[in-house]
Amino acid sequence: MKVLLITDQHFGVRNDNQHFINHYRKYYSKVVIPFIKAYGITEIIDLGDTFDKRKSVNFMSLEAAKEMWFDPIKDIGCKMTALVGNHDIYYKNTLRINAPNELLGDYDIDVIDEPTTRNYDGTDILFLPWICDENRDDTFRSITKSTAPVCMGHLELNGFEAHPGHVMNMGMDINPFDKFQRVFSGHYHMKSTKGNISYLGNPYQLYWNDYGCKRGFHVFDTETLKTTFYRNPYDMFYKLYYDNGVRNEIHPSDLEGTFVKLIVEDKGDQTKFDYAVRQLQSWGLADLKIIEDLSVEMEDSLVLETEDTITLLDKYIDEIDLPVDSENVKSIMRSLYVEACEL
Repeated sequence: MKVLLITDQHFGVRNDNQHFINHYRKYYSKVVIPFIKAYGITEIIDLGDTFDKRKSVNFMSLEAAKEMWFDPIKDIGCKMTALVGNHDIYYKNTLRINAPNELLGDYDIDVIDEPTTRNYDGTDILFLPWICDENRDDTFRSITKSTAPVCMGHLELNGFEAHPGHVMNMGMDINPFDKFQRVFSGHYHMKSTKGNISYLGNPYQLYWNDYGCKRGFHVFDTETLKTTFYRNPYDMFYKLYYDNGVRNEIHPSDLEGTFVKLIVEDKGDQTKFDYAVRQLQSWGLADLKIIEDLSVEMEDSLVLETEDTITLLDKYIDEIDLPVDSENVKSIMRSLYVEACEL
């Protein structure tokens, strides 16, 4: 049996940015749904973080998610199993209230909110949703007792690149998972494999630090326990180089709704340059930044990285219990991070 694996879809990402909604819609309507139909996929496993915000949902993003993903899956007749991820839960210490259960009741989705074993065409898979205070002991008992050859979860394991340039070293030890032939996980957006453990990565680029990173979905073979990666052909971030003319060969439709940096190596004729900029602006970009020298490009990259890191800090603070106002902590952390970047 061939099972489609997808994870960390983050519907409603970047404050429900319309450009990302359109980007998602293009990917699902032109790539994922046609693939499912063409290859007769009947089972889908979602490894968590289906939605982006833990404590709220934007109705526009919810409607778009149903229209582009959940409705077509229902119409095709695919069965879906969905793990609860850390972005899907309201409380931090329990999975009892979660987005898939609360928002997707109209769909026949097997929501995994506790350690569970399911059988796919003769192959047992141990499913592990996000590990929190309430289910931690039960999770480790399930790992110890499991005889399944495969484990799929939304795990925070040490030694893997969570984001470009950031390797996790404050998560779980990987040793308890040595018993499984294959382990697949969501949570980290970077696609990587070490030994028997594979992080599948999310389906699309979400931040500038994802520039150039491969994103997409996988198909899992229950007989061979192998996966095949299918790359998302649509990037969200582009760098164009101008040397008395744009050097990149790219079609205007590829840039529509994307974030673009035009890096100027040699401007040459000003009139020609102005025309090239106006042409880019007419292609419906989400954003265009013009970088006129390398030092500015490096500074701009630092600012973009800072924005993404602050987002990660905010999300981390939201995930932990604090005896003080979390917004005050966020403010202090933002100030400290900006000061550190300026040293």
